[in-house]
Amino acid sequence: MQRLQVLALRSSRRSWTRVDWRYLSQSWSPVVARELEPLMSGIQVQAAASGASYGALTLAEQGSWVAPEAFVDPRAFGGYAADGRSLDGLLFSPITSMKTWIADGRSASEALAMGGRVLDTIVRTVVADAGRQAAGIDTASRKSVGYVRMLNPPSCSRCVVLAGRFYRWNAGFRRHPRCDCVHVQSAAGSTQAALDEGLISDPYDYFRGLPKGEQDKIFGEHEAAAIRDGGDIFQVINSKRGRQGAFTTEGTGRRGNASTVLRPGQRRMAPETIYRLNPNREDALKALRDQGYILPGGQVPTGSLRGRVEGFGQMGRGGTRKAASAAVEEARRTGVRDPRSRYTMTAAERRLNDAERRYQLVLEGRNPFASPGFGNTPDPQGLGLNTVGASRGPLTPQIAAMVETDYRRWLATGGQKFAA
Repeated sequence: MQRLQVLALRSSRRSWTRVDWRYLSQSWSPVVARELEPLMSGIQVQAAASGASYGALTLAEQGSWVAPEAFVDPRAFGGYAADGRSLDGLLFSPITSMKTWIADGRSASEALAMGGRVLDTIVRTVVADAGRQAAGIDTASRKSVGYVRMLNPPSCSRCVVLAGRFYRWNAGFRRHPRCDCVHVQSAAGSTQAALDEGLISDPYDYFRGLPKGEQDKIFGEHEAAAIRDGGDIFQVINSKRGRQGAFTTEGTGRRGNASTVLRPGQRRMAPETIYRLNPNREDALKALRDQGYILPGGQVPTGSLRGRVEGFGQMGRGGTRKAASAAVEEARRTGVRDPRSRYTMTAAERRLNDAERRYQLVLEGRNPFASPGFGNTPDPQGLGLNTVGASRGPLTPQIAAMVETDYRRWLATGGQKFAA
């Protein structure tokens, strides 16, 4: 995959030298149409063929080969971006950005360099995505096979905390532009074949293998210090998501890890705040424990991530919710999910599904929050069939605008909590 990315970058950079800043569209459009787009499409097909073939060899090395029920067609991945956009349109987008930068006062040479960097990102991403998508579809074609997410160093902090996590075939693969993490197919979570290739599944192995300066650069100075001092890497890195000034809301929900150690009403300090208020190391370590960053069990590679061990999903409550548990067991038995069932959706799919359902209710002139349909109570479709605890507020323009904005947000990211 990296060889194909290098080939694609060499070609795109050579093509970019033919851009004339005086005639941006006129000079670039023919290059994209006649040269770059056909070449990139061909490289995407090669990447998809590699990705689709990778799983069989990986499973065989683990001693758990499973025959696919169908073969992936690599040709289906050429000419398109992962989000469905045409490849030629995506390859033209650096020119659009250049025009904006020049209009904002950037020099032509500066805009040209920035456009080249944008093109680099596009090229790397579409090649890696083609391989990843084909590998993901190949995983779905093999019954009872899932995948383990592995790092391909160097990696960012967002990817590091996901390393080594086992996902079922139907779980999405979170990635950002230029992400080169990979699926490694597995029938039972065995990743030795990937480890032999130099890939990494243990976030702590990756962290400890970095020099202190690199740890600070990738994870953040105070976050890296907290991990070196024994903090749980998942708690520390995820604390950035709910950052509000000196505090964070991450982990403070009813089922969050921090909520089990914080006093009622107490706010959770960010690692930076803890170190700023506690110059004495022993005091800082105590505060890290009190705020739920240093866990009693120590630094465990699986951390507090859900999904490492298969259960009944977020809706099943460990098997206590019978309808949800039965839906999950049926999906495992048949290898097929009911697309209408929220019980067997991934968390991302459920967020997008619920946002779309709320928006549909708004278009019908109904207040989607006038039923308990999107909480933990019955009526999961929000149809108002069960009115226990439901408000009777009318649909207001403010509610409609909020629902529309929320739907746009999840639609743009596919339900993921950070952009793809």
